[in-house]
Amino acid sequence: MKIKLLLLISMVFIGFIVITTSNAVASNYDIGVKKGDSFIWKCNICDKEKMEDLFGKNWNSNGTGLFEDLKRGNQMRLWITKTNKDLKIYNPKSQKNEEFFSITFRKWTWTSDDKWGDYDYIDQITHFCDPKDYSDDFIFLNCAPIWLPLPLDDYLKDIDLYEGYSIDARSISAISCEIQKYDLKGDYPTEYVKIHAMYNDQGILRSYKLYIENHQIIVEIVLEDKSILPIIEFFIPVILIIFYIGIIYFIYKKILIG
Repeated sequence: MKIKLLLLISMVFIGFIVITTSNAVASNYDIGVKKGDSFIWKCNICDKEKMEDLFGKNWNSNGTGLFEDLKRGNQMRLWITKTNKDLKIYNPKSQKNEEFFSITFRKWTWTSDDKWGDYDYIDQITHFCDPKDYSDDFIFLNCAPIWLPLPLDDYLKDIDLYEGYSIDARSISAISCEIQKYDLKGDYPTEYVKIHAMYNDQGILRSYKLYIENHQIIVEIVLEDKSILPIIEFFIPVILIIFYIGIIYFIYKKILIG
């Protein structure tokens, strides 16, 4: 009777392991977004004067970066028009063509007009298919990109990142980056700053915060209508565990009584 009970419990436990790990067995990097996906971010905090003190007068005019025309209360939108998993671009580091992931999108820069209207321009974000192709001591534009390939944590761990980076994959994928005074090109920032960025299960930036040394938030950007995702991601495994404990208890009671 005890052997039969142990066998049934073992089968249930193996089934639980298979289900909970089935989404984490992929060994190759991939693109988590698809054509037609649309994302909107809102800027809750933006201290323009302090950002200019930290990074200079051109801090918000860096081309296609997250800070482009950034203003408190405004929104930015990306609409994905194309994804590419084998784009080839010349890499000066290796002196040969390397494979890249890319997403092409329509972009509405930071605006107070929630009707959107015509997009501002079409642009593209690329990442190496092999994260080891990044240069040594690498720093992302604005310290945290808008989008990253999946699985995000493994991808980041394979990049030789600047020493100030740390990666948190305990529950929600996150990047933290501490930058010391004068550690960037042009003798910026003018004082210590810390950036904390969180990502959703598509590799899309969920939130971005930039602090100074006294924990004062200078910039805060959040992805709209995505706040429920972390709660869902937390409760699914909890529900599965409760479900399997219930099955084990039911089997135990059946065998004990029967």
